Amino acid sequence: MSIDNKFAVKKLQKLDGFYTVFSPLTRMPYVACDEETFDDQIYVFSSEASCKEFVKTLNEQQIPAALLKIPQPQAAGFLTSLYSLDVNMVIFHDDAGDCGLAVDELVKKPDMETIRSAKIPIMNPQLTLTMIYFVQELRRPIKQNMARLHELEEEMVANLVKAHFILGIETVNDEENTDPEKVNLKNIRIPFMKSKDGDIFQPIYSDFSEFRKYAGPKAKSMRMSNLTLKQLPQFLIKDSKGFVVNPAGVNLVLTVDQLKRILKDYA
Repeated sequence: MSIDNKFAVKKLQKLDGFYTVFSPLTRMPYVACDEETFDDQIYVFSSEASCKEFVKTLNEQQIPAALLKIPQPQAAGFLTSLYSLDVNMVIFHDDAGDCGLAVDELVKKPDMETIRSAKIPIMNPQLTLTMIYFVQELRRPIKQNMARLHELEEEMVANLVKAHFILGIETVNDEENTDPEKVNLKNIRIPFMKSKDGDIFQPIYSDFSEFRKYAGPKAKSMRMSNLTLKQLPQFLIKDSKGFVVNPAGVNLVLTVDQLKRILKDYA
């Protein structure tokens, strides 16, 4: 770590909170990939005015964005959460200018071996990041660059195929058994949600924090089943049109037809 970076890190840590850029398209921090270094980065600002100016610039480029204040007590938790997004860089702006700070300079990296060996997905960083990039581009109010969108979709799908997901279930007579290979579908209730058009979709989650974010108080009474993409079709309920990945976040719809196509072409 350079001397300049040490100074910037201490300056950021001593702030009474800071401001960051939020994407209403993903309901998560706005993430950008640096064209030269290929760092996946977010932006934080010491002043509200500077953040507002940056947000204004993004909006002028037809990139929906908003300002979000992170109070000092929440700062460490917010920065640590960047590991779950596979973000590796924070661009810090204050009155001295911009400074790129590696996330591991700011907060300790979680024990990834423990996370990988967990019975349910605690993090799905690569999937989360590729979903963010795809959704940020897909939902922009502009004529899409289809080649670019297809490239982002391909990267996302590759991670969908490799990932594990959480399916929240309510057990009836088999409370301890949530192994997807052994569970009796007659003994479980699978939650669903309805679209504005009345279509039924089933929520699934890339990680525990997304499950807790959407399930809320119900999370304590629900069981979690760890499923691969291949296992999802056997949990489709009657009249279901498919799944919604992280409904409280990116809210990515995965229809039955899309799921079949992905499993046929990639799995």
